Amino acid sequence: MNNPAMVTLSTQAMATRFELVLYGADEVRLRAAGEEALAEIERLDAQLSAYRADSEISWINHHAADEAVRIEPRLFYLLRHCAAFTRATDGAFDVTVGPLMRAWHFMSDSGALPTADELEAARRLTGMHNVELDPEAFTVRFKQAGVRLDLGAYGKGYAIERAIDSLKENGIASALLHGGTSSTAVIGTPPAQSSWRIQLSEPFKTGDGFITL
Repeated sequence: MNNPAMVTLSTQAMATRFELVLYGADEVRLRAAGEEALAEIERLDAQLSAYRADSEISWINHHAADEAVRIEPRLFYLLRHCAAFTRATDGAFDVTVGPLMRAWHFMSDSGALPTADELEAARRLTGMHNVELDPEAFTVRFKQAGVRLDLGAYGKGYAIERAIDSLKENGIASALLHGGTSSTAVIGTPPAQSSWRIQLSEPFKTGDGFITL
């Protein structure tokens, strides 16, 4: 590739900063593909965030104890995948952790020690056994009031996966995407390089063959 173009883009979503670098022959095409990928991250933030009152997860949290809530198939399969992770980890990974997040006051970012009664009440509401997923109707229902989904442990990685899929669909052959300098995914390698070379530092920048996070 002669004189490859490099495009860097970023967006703020899921309470973190996502940054993307792309290489290719056509800067306009790279930018368009990158903006589409970041738009997918922003869309997923609007869908999955338990901190946004208008998100689909918040809608589920407010209504699924009253009735079975129909959701879009991709979100349904995501929840089913999370349920499988819960089984595989004997409950160590559990997206019904919302009541515990509230008990420890993590939802407000302040944090506070819960009382024994508050902790016990939250534990009764936690666990995928409290969630019914209907694969024929694509619905989710909570077995008791107070169950709350929180995809914070999965959402960022999932968003990166979806963004990378978007870049591949648009023919991007060389890109690196990270969220909050922790979760990172790549496509191909940089021009004239056999691999991506990453060093941990601030701020995010490129140069001398390095992507600095």
